[in-house]
Amino acid sequence: MFSFARRCLALTCLAAPAFAAAPPSAEVARTQLVEAITCQRHLTPEQFDAMAKVLMPAGAKTRDEYDDGYTLASPLLVLGLPVTHVTSYDGSSGEDGVDSYTAYFGSAEISKVAALAKMPPPVAGGYRREVGRHDLSVDRVDGQTVLYCSYDLRSH
Repeated sequence: MFSFARRCLALTCLAAPAFAAAPPSAEVARTQLVEAITCQRHLTPEQFDAMAKVLMPAGAKTRDEYDDGYTLASPLLVLGLPVTHVTSYDGSSGEDGVDSYTAYFGSAEISKVAALAKMPPPVAGGYRREVGRHDLSVDRVDGQTVLYCSYDLRSH
């Protein structure tokens, strides 16, 4: 049988409000976004979104109107090139179940981004390299060069 003091302590702990974790620092957010985009760290889509929000300009909308991405206050260096727009795709919301994270390089040459990402020769105009269970890809989308990581495509 629990003593009265133990029961009170247990009830107090159960009644205490849950506190949300403090947002990450800008430095941590930058590092983790780059690692997720380059297949070095698997974040959940919620974690990716939280990191991107830290780097958005003050007062900016959480999402862009045109592609559900994030426009960053200052460039993020991905493979040494500046990126000001990133997106996340939550695989659980679609048919394929594959999370992916994308960096937009604007008008940068696809071959330059591919070389920096150490890609093998292109297949059908796009570049792809396996990184463990993930795929790192470089392609052109709507006139922009993009680098994206698709997570957990292969079993352990």
